[in-house]
Amino acid sequence: MKSPYVGLWLLLAVSLSIFLLVAFSDDITLAGHTLKKAPFRSALLGETSSSDSLYAPLDSLDSEAMEQEITVSTDSTPKSILLIGDSMTFNIALRMAKYARQNGHQFHAVNWDSSNTKIWAESDTLRYYMDKYKADYIFISLGSNEVYFKDPSVRMPYVRKILSVIDTVPYVWIGPPNWNEDTGINDMLARVCRRGSFFRSEGMTFERKKDKIHPTRKASELWVDSIMRWMPHSAHPILADFPSDSLGKVANHVIFLKALNK
Repeated sequence: MKSPYVGLWLLLAVSLSIFLLVAFSDDITLAGHTLKKAPFRSALLGETSSSDSLYAPLDSLDSEAMEQEITVSTDSTPKSILLIGDSMTFNIALRMAKYARQNGHQFHAVNWDSSNTKIWAESDTLRYYMDKYKADYIFISLGSNEVYFKDPSVRMPYVRKILSVIDTVPYVWIGPPNWNEDTGINDMLARVCRRGSFFRSEGMTFERKKDKIHPTRKASELWVDSIMRWMPHSAHPILADFPSDSLGKVANHVIFLKALNK
């Protein structure tokens, strides 16, 4: 006796065949319109479409690529710039003062020889000079005296303390100009600093002084030029046009302090 369900099963089989044919075929266009297919094929084969990447775990994304995708308008208002840091600061200041003059900013710097994040965090020096110069943009050059720390993470509380003093003021932390491979200071600074507020100097090539550590004055000029070229990609870009040769000598307003290593 013929089963009454034979016709039904035949209809289901034909429908499934048509469904699979459509799912595994290329896009279908009718009357100039492309039909959008459900991701049945992807589910069966484990394929991932480009749109699926939007839902990838955050830590699997390329952080540098994400950084470049952010576009922030340049703040064109004149700034009171404060540069603070260790002995790398002076030569940076010489070039940065010219950028400030060219772009209508006020500029002051504090060069604290042999200083590090602990010394700055445990003093009121940063707050004092921020208040004195009414700083509304800050550059930090610290980390060179901590390049060889066995565990740079022990410095993280001091970095956080410095940033808490800076509070909401826009800043750029200039990473140390590594002369040898560090033990993780750059990675730590990159993690703690606000996104778009850390300039990684590691990997750059510098002409050095006789101590083979400090970049020469000329190398520091090129260093600052690189920072300013990167400025449009920072979290808070400001005017940073290349200084004109007609500027001549510019006052750098650098204050020198001395400190013992801690």
